[in-house]
Amino acid sequence: MTNFFSSLAALWDLALLAVAVGTLLWFFYWIYLRRILRARRIAHARDKRMLREAAERQTPGKE
Repeated sequence: MTNFFSSLAALWDLALLAVAVGTLLWFFYWIYLRRILRARRIAHARDKRMLREAAERQTPGKE
């Protein structure tokens, strides 16, 4: 019976460790990674818009 409780405690410790690691990863995503991804998305949209506008300026006869 003692072995059962020891195994249960080890499983509980593993679950707590997984929750702690998951919380840290979520925090890193929420604070840092989300900002980086948003900045890249905005820069990509700006680049696409600039390329589209340049192509429109170079197209003759299009109004």
